[in-house]
Amino acid sequence: MCGKIAAMVNIDDIADRGPRALADGETLATGRRTWQWLDAPQMPHGWDAGYLCDTSGDALLCGDLFTQGGADTPPLTESDILGPSEDFRKGMDYYSHTRNAPALMEKLAATEPRLLACMHGSAWAGDGGALLRALGRELEESEAG
Repeated sequence: MCGKIAAMVNIDDIADRGPRALADGETLATGRRTWQWLDAPQMPHGWDAGYLCDTSGDALLCGDLFTQGGADTPPLTESDILGPSEDFRKGMDYYSHTRNAPALMEKLAATEPRLLACMHGSAWAGDGGALLRALGRELEESEAG
């Protein structure tokens, strides 16, 4: 399962079988949960980027948005992940600097997840919408500064 652009540019070529490509906003029921695909090109760094959110508001699979390199936290935390992820981002500057960052962050924040499932680092429980908006503000400040 992936977004339409990812299917077109790489998954069709490397996967053992054809992917289930989802359009922006499309949902897919997997049993107890229904997931929605949200296109987010260049956020943080690939034009095929996108995210899956549980339509119940339980979770957002947020990929590299809150990468916490070397953080010594438990697998699930309610402590600060924005600070460590910003330290990591600023040290490596792996974000794309897209001018669409504010709108894309608001699109993700509007899902109001209670769990942010990070690809690199601890998952985070709390007001995910607020934390995503805080990341959006950090990105805007980085661009302005």
